[in-house]
Formats: sequence, structure tokens, C-alpha cells
Amino acid sequence: MHKSIQILFMLLLSIMVLPTWADDEPAPAKAIYFAIDEPFTINFLTQSNQQARYLQIKVTLMAHDQAIIDSAALNSPMLQDALRSLFTAQTLETVNSVTGREALQTASLNTVKSILKEETGKDNIDNVYFTSFILQ
Repeated sequence: MHKSIQILFMLLLSIMVLPTWADDEPAPAKAIYFAIDEPFTINFLTQSNQQARYLQIKVTLMAHDQAIIDSAALNSPMLQDALRSLFTAQTLETVNSVTGREALQTASLNTVKSILKEETGKDNIDNVYFTSFILQ
């Protein structure tokens, strides 16, 4: 009986210690967002057999590092220019399909990472979100 009380006591003691270990681990960093203020508006006239077609995309960057978000804000004109060039190079068929939009989102992330790596030495942007995607 005495042995089982000791085992029970040790078990309870070990359970009480577990939350202490969990508190010592750093909390995961929260996501930080940077929205590019102006939407990108692209005219698809030449890609749509001379029919007036427009694409408007709003872009938001996400990272877990405030320094890279600050760098993105500082280099915003360069990012906007590169993204505008990327969006203009797309075809109507590409932006009209889900897989095309996903590929464009991946290409946008790679473009942003490339510019920030060149300008700051860091490329730890985690994602690019299209917060608005309108094709008319």
C-alpha cells in the first residue's frame, strides 16, 4: 500500500511539473501583415481580342518578422513596380483559372522575396495574399 501511494505521489508530482516546461517554451511569433495601399489595375485589352477587360488585385504581404515588414514598406515602390510588371505579363486565360491565380500568387511571393533578398539580405516573407481579385 505504501509503495502504491509513493507511485501515485510521483505521478501527480510529474503531472504538476509538465505545465512549467510548457511555459518555458517561447510562444510562436504572430503573423504581421503589410497591405500595399493602392490596388493594381491592369488593362487586358490586347490579351482579350480588343475587348475592354480589366484586372484589379489588392495585395497584402505576411511575415512573422517586423523587420522584414518594415523593409517591405520601405521598398514598397520597387515591389509595386515588379508586381505590376508581373501582373501585366499574364494572359486572360491564366487569371481566369484557379490554378492560374494560384501560380500567380506563388510567382508574386517569389518576386517579393527576390527583391527583399537583394535589398535587405532577408527574404522571410511567408505569404502573399490577394485580398481582392476582380476581373471584368
